Amino acid sequence: MRIMIFAALLATTGLASGEAMATQVSITAANPVIDLTITESVDAKPDIATFSTGVQNMAPTATEAVRANNVQMASVVARLKTLGIAERDIQTTQISLNQQFDYRDGRQIFKGYQASNMVTSKLRDLKKLGAFLDALAVDGATSFNGPTFSVDDDSAFRGAARDKVWATAMSRAQNLARKAGYNDVRVLRVEETDSQGGGYPRPMVLRAMDASEKSTPIAPGELSVGATLSFTFEMVK
Repeated sequence: MRIMIFAALLATTGLASGEAMATQVSITAANPVIDLTITESVDAKPDIATFSTGVQNMAPTATEAVRANNVQMASVVARLKTLGIAERDIQTTQISLNQQFDYRDGRQIFKGYQASNMVTSKLRDLKKLGAFLDALAVDGATSFNGPTFSVDDDSAFRGAARDKVWATAMSRAQNLARKAGYNDVRVLRVEETDSQGGGYPRPMVLRAMDASEKSTPIAPGELSVGATLSFTFEMVK
């Protein structure tokens, strides 16, 4: 039995940087093969919260709407930095200006202009998240989406997940081989598929809080960091 494996290799001559050509590798298997795709995961405690926050303003003219929006957004961004968000972790993701209308008795009535601005930020100290959200509301943020929890460096967790995948795949392949009358297996092919794990954001509306209220409760929980590998094993005597 012959197994054809295709790999994208960077050409060393004749192609511009970044271009690739397909190279065919032929592996001959004398015995039947087993194809498996295995996914495993490990739990990880998140250390980053990513969220988007923004402001929205209405005004009779476009200039007034944009000006009010800029002033309010500047206050929100300044607060982000004051609360410990590094400038590299703040990114503008949306700026919009739209006409707004009411509809009465089949007629379109102009209301004004709505300007909005959104930024995405990363908070790297999750202990501050509840108080952080409360402070943003006080400083004029009118919308909030998130948080999405993640792990800054998940390489160790992915490595652990791959180890679990490998162990599971070998055990299953050997078990199948023995059922078929063979003693063991040898690996002919391994291919990894990206398997991302993470939290899912929930839309929230911020509101100002008085002194009698506690900070917004936040429960980061745990994330599942996974790995998926596809194998081809040859059954051997």
